Amino acid sequence: MKAIIRKILLATSIAGGSIGSIMVAADTMISRELTFNKVIGNSLVFAFFVYSVYAGIKFLRFPSNIKHLERVFIAQIPWITSPILSFKLATGVGASFLLIYPPFSDTYRLSIGAEYSLSPLSEQTWGIGVNLAAISFLALIRLYKE
Repeated sequence: MKAIIRKILLATSIAGGSIGSIMVAADTMISRELTFNKVIGNSLVFAFFVYSVYAGIKFLRFPSNIKHLERVFIAQIPWITSPILSFKLATGVGASFLLIYPPFSDTYRLSIGAEYSLSPLSEQTWGIGVNLAAISFLALIRLYKE
């Protein structure tokens, strides 16, 4: 059981972080409108995806060291949209649920690979959600610890 959990966590962190960092780099390079906010946002997201790969490699080398992996998945739990900031991260697998107001509605999103959104001063409505896959991966980490 531990071997399967370990492989799932490694694939999610290393593969998801690698795909995410490539996506962010490509988005930055081919973007026709590179605003200051986009450069800062993409830089922060790129750093997160690289950190996700680092956490996976650290876990690969030292299976008892899970603090970095926990941080990666904790950062992926919230999904926030507002006129001030839009924030969402997912590596590997994302299964998210978002409640939006106004008008009151909901959004579901499933993703494989990587997904991100970090936009300061966006034109989004207010919303809050969670990445259920990240919560599941945190539960797997807890199972792995035992």
